Amino acid sequence: MGFFDWLRRSSSSEPEATKPQAAPAPAAPAPAPARPQEEWEKIPAYLPVDAAEHRAVVVAATAIAAGDRPQSQMVVRRVNVVNPEHRLVSCIASAVAAGAMESSKFVVKNVYKKKVMEEDHAS
Repeated sequence: MGFFDWLRRSSSSEPEATKPQAAPAPAAPAPAPARPQEEWEKIPAYLPVDAAEHRAVVVAATAIAAGDRPQSQMVVRRVNVVNPEHRLVSCIASAVAAGAMESSKFVVKNVYKKKVMEEDHAS
């Protein structure tokens, strides 16, 4: 039975007892979401800016956002800067994935780094 078949049939066309019963298809188990193991740490895409640098950034951002409306009021809640490590890994991974397909586009959602496990060395 198709999705729109319930629209086409009338309520008195066939009694429920004469309709063939289809066996329900077994539901496939949903795959577990892929998660990095405990040995991997997520690299944030943005890093917080030092408090001393907030004032210049906030003044510039609000001046640009206000544009020609000097009576407007802006609230800047946080100031972040792009993480250079995240950007470098994203650029390299996208370039490798693109390969020969110049018109392709990629979005890097997360970057993980393997944690360094310190071992006890008894010398």
